[in-house]
Amino acid sequence: MKSYKNLLLLAFLLFHYVFLIAQPSSSKHVILIGIDGLSAESLQYANTPAINKLIGQGVISLKTRSVMPSVSAPNWASILSGAGPEQHGATSNNWSLSNHTIEPTTKDEDGYFPSIFTLIRKQLPKAVTAMFYDWDWLGTFVNKKYISKEQFVQGHVMITSIALNYLKKEKPLFTFIYYGYPDQVGHNKGFGTPAYFQSINDIDTEVGKIVDGIKELGLEQNTTIIITSDHGGIGFGHGGESMVEIEVPWIIVGPGIKKNALLESANDLFNTSPTIAKILGIKTPAEWIGKPVNEVFSTKSAVSKPNQYVPKPWCSLAEGSFTGPQQIELTTTATSTDIFYTLDGSIPGAASKKYTSPFTIGKNCTLKAVSISKANSSQVITRVYTFLQGVKSATLSLQPNPKYPGLGTSGLFDGLIGSSIHTNKQWMGFEGEDFEVTVDRGEVKPLNTLGIYVLQMPVSWIFLPTAVEYYASDDGSTYKLLTTFYPADTDDIRLDGTVMLARNFENISTRYIRIKATNIGTCPATHPGEGQKAWLFVSEVEIE
Repeated sequence: MKSYKNLLLLAFLLFHYVFLIAQPSSSKHVILIGIDGLSAESLQYANTPAINKLIGQGVISLKTRSVMPSVSAPNWASILSGAGPEQHGATSNNWSLSNHTIEPTTKDEDGYFPSIFTLIRKQLPKAVTAMFYDWDWLGTFVNKKYISKEQFVQGHVMITSIALNYLKKEKPLFTFIYYGYPDQVGHNKGFGTPAYFQSINDIDTEVGKIVDGIKELGLEQNTTIIITSDHGGIGFGHGGESMVEIEVPWIIVGPGIKKNALLESANDLFNTSPTIAKILGIKTPAEWIGKPVNEVFSTKSAVSKPNQYVPKPWCSLAEGSFTGPQQIELTTTATSTDIFYTLDGSIPGAASKKYTSPFTIGKNCTLKAVSISKANSSQVITRVYTFLQGVKSATLSLQPNPKYPGLGTSGLFDGLIGSSIHTNKQWMGFEGEDFEVTVDRGEVKPLNTLGIYVLQMPVSWIFLPTAVEYYASDDGSTYKLLTTFYPADTDDIRLDGTVMLARNFENISTRYIRIKATNIGTCPATHPGEGQKAWLFVSEVEIE
């Protein structure tokens, strides 16, 4: 009899334990805030007091990666559905139910891959959900019949106002609030520009309004907030493979979440919805490859204090090649933080040189800098600087298109050649215009070879020049044409990718050099862009 009672007791305890493990957190509401076009790096350089306050109350990851390609649709689809493009099928911004190439691994009755909204409605049918957004594609990917309230809204300020009114009225279990403004500014004004950072600050203001609204509604103690993005940007675009484009911030704060912690382990955007599902106590389908980010949840067994977030320092001088001394200024958005740096490529720490004021460099070096606050350090930034030999100055007759600025004139002589990806930062692009550079070598010297590296990629409307002219001058005023290179007359030029157009010379000495590459002008007949302006891309000038 005693043995039987012990078995009953053991069964009861085991059931009770399993029941507790399966329970959701004490959070009764989850708000997902999406900020399009915000890289992990840009967050650290922007003025974001509201977001920084949330970080101090929760966990931040600076190593969360987007799915590829690093464009909006595949990533927001992954954020909302716990899977990658290989599963949900949204591989581009052109995806729709009637226009896609990859079939989803599973579909609901209307043909949609299951999103977090689908799971909530089917498992918690009485739960209220909402979605407010200013990019209409988002309303294309999710099956809107599973959302209690979804609304396309123009303007980030209006989005916040409408979302707060709905939160106040309905107190939804799950709300997705999306802001596309920083991405819009990045495409129009440039990622990393003052206008771009101002747009991040503007969205931070909206985040502050949401947080204040939650407090006013008395929901602060049982609401989890997650903030993330889809990709970063370079120049005027994104979609490439740089770390700035694929690393985004991922922030979570709420009941049962660690406080003021930095998530050191790798993370993926498709882990977002599985984490929300865990918080809400709902099951995820087998087709979701994402997993809950368990490291962010508090545990009684934790004895060590987690690392804390410190934004990395901003360097005023972009890496590249230069013809003369350059000044460097290091700053940080954090208070009570010191910056330490090295110039020999070694990892900086508290024992390294402390930054106190702007300084000047005039020789090849590798700058590494770190922000340190108490016992916590930021990520290390690295900038490689080279100083040109054999080139006193170089001048472009026409500046490249702002969309593809390259690394400036000095970048034409840094020895780094652009890759076959046209968004590579080495390429400067000229739309319907010619490339012409004049070089002062400082003195009369022998000239053996002249050439330029260009890109041929007709699918992106980028073509070889029709001709490349090479000139020489002793006085910098009167130039003599040495030779003209006609790429169309050359049989061994590759059809796509980087191409070197060069000529060798004998018994020539000169101080000044001029190279002119003539743009094809417009896309040729039979090309999809026939009659439209063609692009000429140049990454490097070779002088020997």
